Amino acid sequence: MNLGQRRWPPEPAEEELKLLAEVARSRIWTDGPWTAEVERRMERLTGAPCAVAFNSCTSALHAALHAMGCVRGTRVAVPALTFAGTVTGAAHIGAEMAFTDVHPGTLNVTGRLPEAGIVLAVDLHGVPHGLDRVRAAGRPVLTDACQSIGTVLDGRHVGAAGTHAWSFSSAKLIAAPDGGAVTTGDAGIAERLRELRDYGVPAGESRSNAAVVRAGGHNWRPSELSMAMVAHRLDGLDRWTARARAVTGRLHEAMDRIGLWRQSAGEAAEPAWHKIRFGAPGWAPQEAARMERDLAKAGIPTHRWGLVPLNRHPAFGGSGRAGPPVAEAAAAGTLCLGTEAAPPMTWNDDEVEQVCRILETIIGS
Repeated sequence: MNLGQRRWPPEPAEEELKLLAEVARSRIWTDGPWTAEVERRMERLTGAPCAVAFNSCTSALHAALHAMGCVRGTRVAVPALTFAGTVTGAAHIGAEMAFTDVHPGTLNVTGRLPEAGIVLAVDLHGVPHGLDRVRAAGRPVLTDACQSIGTVLDGRHVGAAGTHAWSFSSAKLIAAPDGGAVTTGDAGIAERLRELRDYGVPAGESRSNAAVVRAGGHNWRPSELSMAMVAHRLDGLDRWTARARAVTGRLHEAMDRIGLWRQSAGEAAEPAWHKIRFGAPGWAPQEAARMERDLAKAGIPTHRWGLVPLNRHPAFGGSGRAGPPVAEAAAAGTLCLGTEAAPPMTWNDDEVEQVCRILETIIGS
């Protein structure tokens, strides 16, 4: 059993390699049919009326903030426990970030929001946040959904309403060398996004000869090679989502039996679990470190994710002082099972059962 051996992203099959060769030979490497195809498929998948593809989720979030009216000085409410890419665009724009605390069960932003012009919520590890997806307390909501592409909420895809940014990076369920997208129910936002990803030039016009009309634009166009891979792999999303749910459910059972804390989701949510986050009751950092060492000795890899909350990052105005207490405690006292190169959903059933036994033997004792 080598649970740390690279198993993700999936190796391209012969059919996929043939497709990529065809795209390369076409010499249409941007602004082509596969970009449009990914947009159509994302609309069908999520139920959102509009989708716009980007070269990364980080770019998608950056452009979406621009499209939603974020300017220098706009106050953006964002959870402290998330990846730096969530707020990279906000930092470039010059927004003022108000870092909020998170719920102790879901680790997502709570309804106790500070004054802000925009709420930037996160579906952490595939668990959907509990805010309204369009507006929260009268403020527009942008969701960083990079980890929740297969998640269902109230019987619908989590992206059915509101504006969401998605990732197709190598660690995600739909894994490609790069790529991202925004889905939205607002046609005006979609139109602005198409301009912003192409330097700010009106959609359909020549970027070399047309006037730039949209401030904040950039070269955020995705490559056709990545978009062809994304379109091909979207066909397998249901299979990987089902596998992630099944493996997570079994591991959660073992964790519950021995009294570990683990991230939870509400009854209305069916997450496409991106990570399995757990810790000792009370999130004692020394207990997390002990579990990390003991599991490593038993051959079970773990990794830290979000160890430094965003409120501590100097580039985002962090002072190094303690911030939101739940986010700080969860960052220091919890672990994620597996690695991004070998996530638990890639372990076979026998390996999953062996991990459960080791958890119960080592951690339970």
